This record gives sequence, structure tokens and C-alpha cells, in this order.
Amino acid sequence: MRIGVTSRNPLVWLLEAIGVLPEPLLVGFWGMEASRALIAGTELGIFDALAEKPRTAPDLAADLGYDAIGTEALLNALNGFGYLRRADGQYTLSRRARRWMTSDARFSMVRPMGLYRVLWDEFGDLEDRIRHGGERDFHHPDRDAEFWRRYETGLGAAAALTAPSVAKAIPFAGTPRRVLDVGGGHGAFSAALCRRHEGLRATVLDFEPATVIGRELIAEQGMSDRVEFVAGDLLEAEWGEGFDGVLLFNLLHVFSPKQCEAILAKAHDALAPGGTVAVYDAAHKETGGNINAVGGGSELLFYAINNTRAYPEATMRDWVASAGFADLRSKHPLGMPEVLITGRRA
Repeated sequence: MRIGVTSRNPLVWLLEAIGVLPEPLLVGFWGMEASRALIAGTELGIFDALAEKPRTAPDLAADLGYDAIGTEALLNALNGFGYLRRADGQYTLSRRARRWMTSDARFSMVRPMGLYRVLWDEFGDLEDRIRHGGERDFHHPDRDAEFWRRYETGLGAAAALTAPSVAKAIPFAGTPRRVLDVGGGHGAFSAALCRRHEGLRATVLDFEPATVIGRELIAEQGMSDRVEFVAGDLLEAEWGEGFDGVLLFNLLHVFSPKQCEAILAKAHDALAPGGTVAVYDAAHKETGGNINAVGGGSELLFYAINNTRAYPEATMRDWVASAGFADLRSKHPLGMPEVLITGRRA
């Protein structure tokens, strides 16, 4: 994946191909504007309002109680970025907006945009963070309820895109009956596994404020009878034992290498003999070769919010093996920047 400039003008294609187009200027500026416009469009209910019926900027501003000039400016930006269509003064949703940007879309990105609003603020002091380093705990349990709602609902909506295929890719020794989902507050991966395996029940361990939102999300899916939540700090809490599977999904990048090794040791102890550990996380090459935009962006994001990294796949495999797991396998979901690493307790 490469983030760049697109245009209908063949001249732009030529200028970009020969390297004379000032792409950093364009991507740096309009990339920033596009991101902020999408966040504002969802926060302000613009996409949902236009899904009801096309409207002019003054009519939409009046209906929503917004500033008329600001509303038109945002509509024009979203039109320019391809999410709205404008004809005879009226604005309508583009096909991509109908697919992704309304609350009732099948794969709605409204909730992830709420999380992006939080992440936007986390980059405000990036230069100072890089100059001086220092600790930062993005997932601190004392953060307010609004943070946890945006965080878990945003992650849950994004996870729903890949959860069925990831659930299908996890190899179990037999028919799984009990799975522990560590740090999986939104419960999307647990729910997908339960749908795939009849009779399976999942336990999600996460901070108390995360479990509050997770229970709501699982109730929305009608899965409360099969996915339960336990509140606790995963580093300190007892995980229990005898599980057929332990999920460590998008988790290791939150912790230091030493903590990751301890987490995998706890996963080993929580599994029944023959049980499967599944690590699903962003990854990149350790040395040599280029990192794609998603992998490199993950590196920067995890540093900004937690002072951690997107760890190399080889490093995570070493941790899994060192914790005593055998039969290690790696799978790379099609079109996704993550890796799924599984291992089995002997």
C-alpha cells in the first residue's frame, strides 16, 4: 500500500511518474485535510443526514443547526475528496460514502472515525515525544467513559471486517469449547469464533471500562449467552486454566518485549494440553527492504500512544517458541498488514 496523489488528469500521472510533482507538499496538506474532513463529517452527522435526502448547503445547515458558511466549506471538501456529489447546488452521497460512511451501512466506518478523533490529538506533541522520549499509557483504565466508548466501538467496527476470516484461519487440535480472549474488549473476534464453532464459549479479559462497552457490543450481536467478560489488568489478573485457545489479538504492540514474553508465558499456563495460542498483530521486516505504508504508520502510531513498536514477525515467533509452544505457523491475511502466528501447547 502506498499513499499518494490520484487525479483524472494524465498530465498529473506523468509528472508524478518522472518525480517532479511536489508529492510531499500535496500529501502532507491534503492528506491532513481529507482525514479531518472525514472525521468531522461523521462527528457532525453529515453523511447520515444526506443519506436521508439530498440537500443544499444552506438547507443542511439549517436542518442541523450549524453555521452555514462552515457547513458549505465541509461539504465542498468532502465533494473534492470524492465522498459527496454536487449538482445544481445539492449534495448527495457518493457510492463509497454510502458503502462506508453512514451509521446503517453494513460495514460502517462511523465508529472508527470516532476513534480517529481521539488519535488525532495524540499526535499533537509528536516532535517533542521523539526528541525526548518518555512513557505514555494510552490505555490507562482511569481514562473517561467517552474515551473507552470511542476506543472499543471504533476497534470493534474495524475488527468486524477481518474477524470471520481470522477465525477461520486459527487451527485447533479438536473441537474448541473454551477460549480466552486477552485484551479483546470489544469482543468481535470472540464472537466470530463462537459463530464458527458450535458450542464454543469465550471469556474476554480486559479493563473494567472496556468490558462495559464490550458487553453492549456483544448484546447488539445477540451473543451475550456465549461471550462473557471478566474485568482485570491482564498483567496482574489470574487468567484461569484449561482453555482450548488463548487469543492475543492486537495486544503485543502495547507492551515492552519483556512484558510480551511474560504474557506468552501466562498464555501457555492458561491452555489445556494441545491448546492453541493465536497472536494477531501488525508486523514488519526486521532489517532490510522497505516497509509499506501501513507497517510504517503502525510503527509511528504505537510509539506515539504507548512508546512501543510494531514488532517484527520473526521476533514475535521467537517469543512464542520461547514460551514453550510447538507447531508454529504464520499466516498473512489477504490484503491486510497483520500476521497471524499460532502455536500449540505440547
